[in-house]
Amino acid sequence: MNKVVFFIALTLTGLGLWWKNTSNQKKLPLIGVIQVIEHPALDQTKKGIQDELAAQGLRSVHEINWDYQSAQGNPSLATQIAQKLIGDNAAVIVTIGTTVAQAALQAVQQSGNDIPLVFASVTNPVTAKLITSDKKPEKGVTGVSNYVSASRQFTYFKQLLPNLKKLGVIYNPGEANSVVLNEEMVKAGKEQNIEIIFATASRTSDVSAATQSLLDKVDAIFINNDNTALASFDSIVAIAKLQNIPVLVSDLDCLQKGALAALGADQYALGRQAGKMIANILKNPDAASSTLMEYPNVVRGEGNKKVAAELKIVLTSNV
Repeated sequence: MNKVVFFIALTLTGLGLWWKNTSNQKKLPLIGVIQVIEHPALDQTKKGIQDELAAQGLRSVHEINWDYQSAQGNPSLATQIAQKLIGDNAAVIVTIGTTVAQAALQAVQQSGNDIPLVFASVTNPVTAKLITSDKKPEKGVTGVSNYVSASRQFTYFKQLLPNLKKLGVIYNPGEANSVVLNEEMVKAGKEQNIEIIFATASRTSDVSAATQSLLDKVDAIFINNDNTALASFDSIVAIAKLQNIPVLVSDLDCLQKGALAALGADQYALGRQAGKMIANILKNPDAASSTLMEYPNVVRGEGNKKVAAELKIVLTSNV
C-alpha cells in the first residue's frame, strides 16, 4: 500500500471512529430560558431554578443544555428567541416575566409544536392569557405566580407608615399584569384610605421622568412587580431620596438597593418551586399537561432600618 492510499485509509478510519463516538454521545435535553429583563429579583428566580435543577441531578453541561437569554424588555426579541428555541427543539421553554411568557406561548402555538412552557414571576397568568384557570391543569403550560394581594401589602405598609395617605405607583401600561394590579391597588387603597396616583413609563428611559412627576404629590412611591420600573429601581430611589420620599416595593431584593420596605414573594424560593416543575417535566413529559400552576410558598415583609434612618422616618412596626 503506497503512502497516499495508507493516509486516505487512516483518515477515513479516524472519521469513522469520530462519527461513531459522536453519534453515541448522549443528546442533552435543551432548556431554553427567556428572562424579560435583567434585574436582581428575576436574577434570583433564575438562580433558584438552576439550584433546584442541580439538586434534582440536572446540572448544566453534564445533564442538560442550558440556554439563557434576556429579551432586554423587548417582546419582539422575546419572540425571536422563542422561535430559535423551537427550531432547536427545546425540551422545555422557561420564561421569567409576563411579556416573555406571552411571546413564547404565542410562538409555540403558531409553530404547531407541543414544547412545554413553564413560567415564573408572572403575577396573573389568567389575565395574561397563559392559562384559562388556576384551578385546573392547562395543556403544556404551567408555572409559578409571584402574586401577593395589594390589601396584604398595604396593611403592612400602613403599619410602618401610619400617615400614608397618597401612594405613587410607576408602571408600564404595556405589561398586562401591571394594569390588573393597578385596579386591585385602587380598590385596596379605598378600603385603607390610601389614594393611588399613577405615573406611566413605557420604557426604562421613561422611569426617571415618571418618578419626578410624583414627588410633590405623594407620601411614598410603590413599585409592584412592574419589570420596567424594577429595571430602573436605582434611579427611582435616587430621585425620591432628594425629597425624602420613601420607596416601597413588592420585590424583597430591592431592599438592598434603597427601598424602605418590601412585602412580596421570595424570588429565589419561587425559582426553586419552578425548578421542581421543570425537573418533573424533563423526567416525565406528560406532567406538562397535568401540573397545576402554583402561588409563592414563601412571602415575607421586611423593612430597611438604615434607609429609615437616612430618611428620618421612624418605623412604627418592629422590623
